[in-house]
Amino acid sequence: MITIKENLGKPSLNNLIELTKEKKQTEPQFKQIENFKPSVQMIKAGQEVFLYMANVETIKPNVQNIQNSILEKHKFKTKKTKEEKQTIVLKNNESYLLKDSDFKVYLNECRKEYLKIKLIDENFNKDFCPLLVAEDKLRKAENKFIKICCEEVKDLINITPGQLSRSLKHRKNFIELNLRFISQFIK
Repeated sequence: MITIKENLGKPSLNNLIELTKEKKQTEPQFKQIENFKPSVQMIKAGQEVFLYMANVETIKPNVQNIQNSILEKHKFKTKKTKEEKQTIVLKNNESYLLKDSDFKVYLNECRKEYLKIKLIDENFNKDFCPLLVAEDKLRKAENKFIKICCEEVKDLINITPGQLSRSLKHRKNFIELNLRFISQFIK
């Protein structure tokens, strides 16, 4: 059984293929790796991840531009605190610093703009950001993909979704490596 260790660096398909070629004479699971074919469920989970990745990358610039332009337009100030001086919030990733009243104005203005460009419809929850919703769907699809991949290859490698969740770097590498492998089976 192969175990992924912390010090192996970034895994790649080429590294795995080379390792397989070197070890296939001595360890039977390497023959299994060489002949491994993903299940329909694994391919569909990979397709879902690709779909949500595309969705996030498509809407991200629009959402960020809208949010930043509204912040620029209103020049909202941060909440007053004893420790820090009030400053103007100009970046969307700092919107959590807004006063509650300003944040409501910010959300309403953003919603109007999202509706204008048909990024959302009237039924979309007014308190949600379409980008955060898309990123959440992507994370859930990735988690499902990881779970399915780990289940499919449990006889080949000794890795669990729990182990991958301990390191964002390894989680990302695992997803990338498996998506590259799965992409050849997507029609």
